[in-house]
Amino acid sequence: MVVTTRPTIENQKPEAILNAASVTKQLVPVPLDEDANEQVLRDILGADIDHELFDFAAGAGGNPRLLAELALGLAEEGLVEERNGTVQLTGRRIPRRVLAFVKLRMGDLSTNCQQFLKIAAVLGRFFMLEDASRMLDRSSAILLSPLDEAMASGFVVVAEHQFAFQSDFLWRGVIESIPAPALGTLQREAMGHSGRRAQAYVQPFSVTERPIWVTERPTEPSNGVQAEAGGVYSKAHSLIMNGQATAGIRVAERILASPSISASARLDAEASLILGCFLLGKEEAEEHSERILRERRTGQGDIAVLMALTTLSNARWRVGELAEGLSLGRTAVRYSDNVDPVWRLHFQLALAGKLANLREFDKAESLINDAEAGLHGLSAQVWTAAPAAMRSRLFLQAGQLRDAHRQAELATAAAGRDAVPMLRPLAFSVLSAVSLYIGDLPAAAEHLNRAQSELATDRAVLHSTQYAWTEVRLTAKREGPRAAIELLSDKYGHLPTQRSLYIEDPGAAAFLVRLALDMGDTNLKHSVLETVDGLAEDNPGISVISLSAMHANALANGDPAALERIITQSPDPVAVALATGELAKHYAIEVPKRPQSVSDCWSSLSDMERRISYLVSVGLTNRQIAKRVHLSAHTVNYHLRKIYRKLGINTRAELAHGAATYSSGAAIYSMGDEEKRGSGKVGGDVL
Repeated sequence: MVVTTRPTIENQKPEAILNAASVTKQLVPVPLDEDANEQVLRDILGADIDHELFDFAAGAGGNPRLLAELALGLAEEGLVEERNGTVQLTGRRIPRRVLAFVKLRMGDLSTNCQQFLKIAAVLGRFFMLEDASRMLDRSSAILLSPLDEAMASGFVVVAEHQFAFQSDFLWRGVIESIPAPALGTLQREAMGHSGRRAQAYVQPFSVTERPIWVTERPTEPSNGVQAEAGGVYSKAHSLIMNGQATAGIRVAERILASPSISASARLDAEASLILGCFLLGKEEAEEHSERILRERRTGQGDIAVLMALTTLSNARWRVGELAEGLSLGRTAVRYSDNVDPVWRLHFQLALAGKLANLREFDKAESLINDAEAGLHGLSAQVWTAAPAAMRSRLFLQAGQLRDAHRQAELATAAAGRDAVPMLRPLAFSVLSAVSLYIGDLPAAAEHLNRAQSELATDRAVLHSTQYAWTEVRLTAKREGPRAAIELLSDKYGHLPTQRSLYIEDPGAAAFLVRLALDMGDTNLKHSVLETVDGLAEDNPGISVISLSAMHANALANGDPAALERIITQSPDPVAVALATGELAKHYAIEVPKRPQSVSDCWSSLSDMERRISYLVSVGLTNRQIAKRVHLSAHTVNYHLRKIYRKLGINTRAELAHGAATYSSGAAIYSMGDEEKRGSGKVGGDVL
């Protein structure tokens, strides 16, 4: 028999509470080891500690003050229970007491230090002083005083070549101290001011190496179907957003079977049923959607109709019917003005993802920002990780690696009601891709493993070809093109003929054709060309798709003129870089070791400056470049002078070498790597 009780403050030994209170008054406590951590929890909660609870408590970073507040808060809010002498978690979220304690401790600091901590927290768990300096518009020297105070108070510690918040809970508490309307604005401003190199972002999120993404276990309703359907965040919808789609569907079906439920609750249940079935890949998602659209007209506020439109939009998009998918998605957003933000975000983010695939980044980001503003306008914030996850993918597609990493980090670190487990694999795949591009293969593998671990659970997650595609590219870089071919012949044999791959990543077709040519795999080449040509033929008005097909065929046919068109016309930065690398090989331009100065400063170039640099790298004259980018030769020369200043170089030859070398990383692997692998030496540049 299992005996269950909830530890309460009243049940605990008075001396334990007094000891906890004295601990919390210490200014800078000495971090505890694991045994001492467990003892603090045991003393306060009055029993042995379950492994999951101990793991969750690692978010305190060994800080005895936070451990004590955590234990007291868990007991106060009923987030732990005792089963046969062991205390276990019933809900993994940071208690309000912990967050309030952090805010209280911040109140003991100077105004300058508090401002410094808030800006640093917006920059991330790990941050660079120079980024905070830019955000605050103060010199790093002036910031030494608040930095010293932040370190003396125990909020901030040194982490190799940067700084970090001492624990996850401290960082989260500082974030929570920022008013919601200001937080989103500060995060977006931080993206524009950060001067950190991409490598600085590939760091473990937690000093304890135990991330704190957490989700609450669903609680049972107090009065049946009505309780399940009540409130802005219905139980069915909440379960599905938590990745428990099957349970959410069951709740929605119970509500729909009840004759006395309200009209708004019925709409919520219908929309939840469609969403859950879609995430589980059930045919019923489209069937329910088509039935609802047959039965009633599209109108403002009908979330079931709008969810049906969005689901059919997603289904059409995946099979390559892009115009219809886009039209359905835009209709859903257009009629969602008066819909609650927790439902409207589905329609907005789905359309934003499609626009990002088409490389219409400004429109996509505007939709994501609107969805985020809607969530921040709620009295109780929820699911704020969703915009961050989608924004991370957008930034990756735009080639903004630093910003992509930052947003993916926010998405994977989100806790409690902010977290969206169904989007977590997508964010981890972004982290893996960023690490892959900047050359940190161990980090890329670690993030990919986390994505795959999420996919292996029984949670429903958003489908994306990026999970498989990231593994293929990482395998190509780590083990060579032969290993990638084997992966595409076995585990991911379906991937080359999956249209959604080339919709999400236009450069994938060229990558796979180059892989097939290098390895003499004619079947792979024909499969890719047939698929991408068919996709382009079915979508003649969408340039990014037609350019993707042109790029793949240019490689297959050895057509340098077509590759030049990719460089001057493609909106996809990876495709442009791939085409540049191919032209460099075609013209037999030597690609030397990548100059560090070019690598560091390349992100400062505008889109036009990059294109001109790439064309210089393949040996074109100013007059030839001018014709291809539709500028005068004089204007091209003006751009070149600006490029020289930004990169700190003086000659056309330096630019040619730098551009060719920088772009060569887009291919991820090289045949030179394959040869070195046989001798135990592996190298290569990265994008």
